Amino acid sequence: MLTINISELLLTVLSFFILMFLLNKLLYKPVISFREQRQKGIDDCFQQERQAKEKLAETEKALDCRRAESLKEAEGIVSQAKVQAKQEAEKTAKLAETQAEEKLRQAAQAAEQLHKDAGKALEEQRSQLAAGLADRLCH
Repeated sequence: MLTINISELLLTVLSFFILMFLLNKLLYKPVISFREQRQKGIDDCFQQERQAKEKLAETEKALDCRRAESLKEAEGIVSQAKVQAKQEAEKTAKLAETQAEEKLRQAAQAAEQLHKDAGKALEEQRSQLAAGLADRLCH
């Protein structure tokens, strides 16, 4: 028949509890602690990645805003430059027109003076010819 030996049973139960205590102390807790640390490290990496992505998105938004502002500023500068160029072109055209008018006026005055001088020269030649003819007719 089967007999139960109390001392062996107690020793087996005590050995089982000692083994459980030792396994828990030396194996389960370190493994669980290692897993938790590893999981915490992974979670920290994911958190850092999310923060980096958020920061990148914020930086991209700021760059887009700056780019838009720069484009608006550049458009303003270009439009101002166009206005200034148009004004300068108008000033230059007016100056050229004024100078051309002045040169035309001077040319007209010079032509008029030449016409007067030529008229005087012709008048002198006519009087000399008339005097010369009168002298020949008289002689």
